[in-house]
Amino acid sequence: MRLDKFLSNLGIGSRKEVTLIIKKGRVTINGIKVTDPGVKVNLEKDVVQIDGKEVRGKVEGFYYKFYKPRGCVTSKSDKDLTVMDFLPKDLPGLNRIFPVGRLDKDAEGLLIFTDDGVLAHRMMHPKWKLVKTYQVWLDKEITELDLKKIEQGVELSDGKTLPCTASFLDETKRWIKIEVREGRYHLIKRMFGSLGYKVVGLKRIAIGPVELEGLKPSEIVPLSEEEVKLLKKAVGL
Repeated sequence: MRLDKFLSNLGIGSRKEVTLIIKKGRVTINGIKVTDPGVKVNLEKDVVQIDGKEVRGKVEGFYYKFYKPRGCVTSKSDKDLTVMDFLPKDLPGLNRIFPVGRLDKDAEGLLIFTDDGVLAHRMMHPKWKLVKTYQVWLDKEITELDLKKIEQGVELSDGKTLPCTASFLDETKRWIKIEVREGRYHLIKRMFGSLGYKVVGLKRIAIGPVELEGLKPSEIVPLSEEEVKLLKKAVGL
């Protein structure tokens, strides 16, 4: 991850502010002064310091789950309505937290917000294969054969998808539950689209051990200690 993005994600300041900090020579990586905001940081190995004080973990500590409604983008800032517009102005850590991963504008469901840069990195990194669970509504009935193909992996423009788990949720065979272990762009839509089906509704109901159940659209609540513990365990922390 870029150094400026890493520091910004941790809540040290805006991208512009941390760029100035870096260019002034106040930042070191493993004891070596750096002035290039674009230098890469290994979030699992490198020790990053500002003015001699380590920043990793220093500002961590906020973990939330949020029910993203349809019609907003997963971004901290955008010309359109964003997930940040739904968060209470007095939410603890509001200026430090960021959404982990993405949900399409027309999709809904579970998002994790945190200021824990290491956890966020592992949640999104393909190495850890964190399971994300979705409910999918299709434009027409899908055959059992095609659903099996989805489970086994289908060829996309950027390579074959990993094996996943999929099952019918009702007798119409248009409502599907699917568990995937990768996070490519528009993955679910492209998987079903490759076999001639259109996704008309998409809802993420779980990220690893953290479930959406009980939340209402646009509601945000802190993760329990157990949820944080299990989520970190799922990505090797």
